[in-house]
Amino acid sequence: MKYTFFLFLVLMISLLSCKKGEEVEPTDDNELITTVELGFTNSKGVTKTFAFQDLDANSLTPPDKFESILLEANESYDMDIKVYDDSKPTRVDVTKKIEDDAEAHLFVFKVTPASLFSVKAKDKDKNNLPLGLKNSGKTQGKGSGKLHVILKHQPPANGKRTKTGDEDLGSTDIDLEFKLEVK
Repeated sequence: MKYTFFLFLVLMISLLSCKKGEEVEPTDDNELITTVELGFTNSKGVTKTFAFQDLDANSLTPPDKFESILLEANESYDMDIKVYDDSKPTRVDVTKKIEDDAEAHLFVFKVTPASLFSVKAKDKDKNNLPLGLKNSGKTQGKGSGKLHVILKHQPPANGKRTKTGDEDLGSTDIDLEFKLEVK
């Protein structure tokens, strides 16, 4: 009996004497995005929309839709992005959530070849860093290539902002490479 009491006492002292480590605030989760729509409005006011859709959100199965982008040469465009979660019976507009949480999101655009289409974010978060839901761009001469669209999720960690405009930080919500043709 004394031995059991002694073990209990040692265990309690050990537990009570442990220092708590620095607590880490939980971060918000990545968005579930099944549909991405890129809307291109040219200088004449004509809008064309190109979409990616993967309803099962499984990267191991082919997407339900992955349209190629077709733009006119030597044309200016406004490019708007809309994102949705269509995995539920009622479509969830994730665009608004990203807009409301702009300080934790960054769209990154990479065009190959770079001379095919230049794109720049027009919208900014409250810290004057780019968001990328609303963009402007210009095509050059004719050609084909790729438009890589990446959405980085960069939530605060331990109460400190992590978004700096650097694409290397955070996790990835979207990583899509659209075929791009300029005629």
